[in-house]
Amino acid sequence: MNAASAPPARKRGTGHLGHSFVKQPRGWPIVDAMTGIGPAFAILLAASSATAQAPTVVEVHLSNFKFTPRTIVLDHGRPYVMRLVNVAGGGHDFTAPAFFAASTIAARDRALTMEGEVEVSPGQAREIHLTAPRAGSYKLKCSHSFHKMLGMSGQIVVR
Repeated sequence: MNAASAPPARKRGTGHLGHSFVKQPRGWPIVDAMTGIGPAFAILLAASSATAQAPTVVEVHLSNFKFTPRTIVLDHGRPYVMRLVNVAGGGHDFTAPAFFAASTIAARDRALTMEGEVEVSPGQAREIHLTAPRAGSYKLKCSHSFHKMLGMSGQIVVR
């Protein structure tokens, strides 16, 4: 091999996170020695991590004839865990069929939202993992006899 066809000399350096890397001459790919990934892949990896948000927990208390909060505000496309807590001595449900039909519900929680209603026994809690649907206002009520008439209703607003 003559000098013209030999690859240029490499230099060692340190990246912004303290990882050592090999500085390649111009035109050669740069690869982090610790992770084995190049800068283009690192940018894609960082972008995908930023979009994969941890779900926000929204706790809703079901008590005697009211939901707290009465209006639940969510952002379109964001992941949530709706934690429904029955703090009453009797049974209640969280009925919002249009909201559940429009939301993306985690597979493991779909059985809990059958027919748009989540039954929550006294002193119990249910967690529904979902991604908020398109912007709009969705009606919410307890479907137990007379509960809505006595004030157990509200709305879910997605912006």
